[in-house]
Amino acid sequence: RKLKMNNQTAKEELAHWDKLLDEYESSIGLPVYQADGLQESQLQSYLQMSRDKLEKLGPQECAEVAYILGQFSFHTQRTANRETARLNWADETIKEVIADEINNYKGYGYIEKSMQAIKHNEKASKLNRIKRYAKQRVDRLCYLSNSIKNLSDILLSIQRAKMVKQNG
Repeated sequence: RKLKMNNQTAKEELAHWDKLLDEYESSIGLPVYQADGLQESQLQSYLQMSRDKLEKLGPQECAEVAYILGQFSFHTQRTANRETARLNWADETIKEVIADEINNYKGYGYIEKSMQAIKHNEKASKLNRIKRYAKQRVDRLCYLSNSIKNLSDILLSIQRAKMVKQNG
């Protein structure tokens, strides 16, 4: 496939690359990415479960909640990966866009010159906004996936303890 970069807006290019990455994920057996994860109310009840409610759960319920939290952890990590891919795409595309202009600007180094080139190039400015937004989203998702996975693991430990108590 040949990308017509000059005739596409940054948003159209991003959509094109997202589609290609979605096709790649599908080719390795991952299900189609869904932007929405679990129902918010269901997820909130699991993420904010009190100790009293935890103690009342049976072993089977612990396993079910652990699985659901594991799914959400996977979804959250996959979302972070998508944002990281967008950030990297925007960063590399900015470098291509400003490559011919960068030496027209004064500065101590590449960063200062590139910021000036980005500021004066409409396409690079739009890409930089995409990059900044993706970076903010990655920052928010950064440790969330691991934290949710830890909750899932804790529930599995509680499930095992309840099974031992039930059988012992």
